Amino acid sequence: MSRSARSGFTLVELLVVIVIVAIVIGLFLPATRRVRGAADRIKCANNLHQLMIAFDSLGSTGTSDPSAERVLPPGCIGPGATPEERLSWMVVLMPYLEQDPLYRQIDVERGYAGNLPAVQTSVPAFLCPSKEAATADAVTHYVAMAGIGLDAATRPAGAPGNGFMGYERLTSWSMIKDGRSNTIALMETRSDLGPWARGGPSTLRGFDPSQEPVFGDQGQFGGHTGGMNAAFADCSVHFISFSIGSSALAAMITVDGGERFDLDRASP
Repeated sequence: MSRSARSGFTLVELLVVIVIVAIVIGLFLPATRRVRGAADRIKCANNLHQLMIAFDSLGSTGTSDPSAERVLPPGCIGPGATPEERLSWMVVLMPYLEQDPLYRQIDVERGYAGNLPAVQTSVPAFLCPSKEAATADAVTHYVAMAGIGLDAATRPAGAPGNGFMGYERLTSWSMIKDGRSNTIALMETRSDLGPWARGGPSTLRGFDPSQEPVFGDQGQFGGHTGGMNAAFADCSVHFISFSIGSSALAAMITVDGGERFDLDRASP
């Protein structure tokens, strides 16, 4: 008598198939994470590039003279006794970031608290896609660089160690004596996140080379595996490795320090 054909799997065969599938998934997951991480890093760099293009698109001093000195916005706008009561520089850029409908809901003269809930709206251009934080206030992962020292944002124009922006001071492109291609304007951070529309350290910070950790999710700056994106004043974006030294990073943050550094070390 002939043996009847078997149907289905035995328990042992089923277990073998499950193990093989698990191994294949395990092999592909790291590659998938790497691809997703690379895509997030590219999208993040594009966000920073668009922010700098918006800065570059801002008008000059309001005159009709095309050669007039172009001045960057201050770190804080509108009324308020403290930077945190005021609106941030990001509000000024909104018309250049396809955010006109939201921008029209904001009354600069009412400060940060006076513009709720409009300023609690999340804006993708202000967020790195790899770490979108869910909070009551829409946060940002990007901060403008005030210079060297935690008090850098409060210093007047022309002070030693100044960076791209201060709470009150106006910076012109011509004041960036170190060169726009050598000066960091914006950096990524994962620590002490705050609302994108609020003035203060959530959107503008100084760099303290002595404050540890400098890099990483708990450091002053961070964003991706091994480093973070940084936007330079010439609108270029570079990936800064965590291996870069604090002194080299400080040299890239000042606008008129005359320091020398090797940008090639900062980019893989």
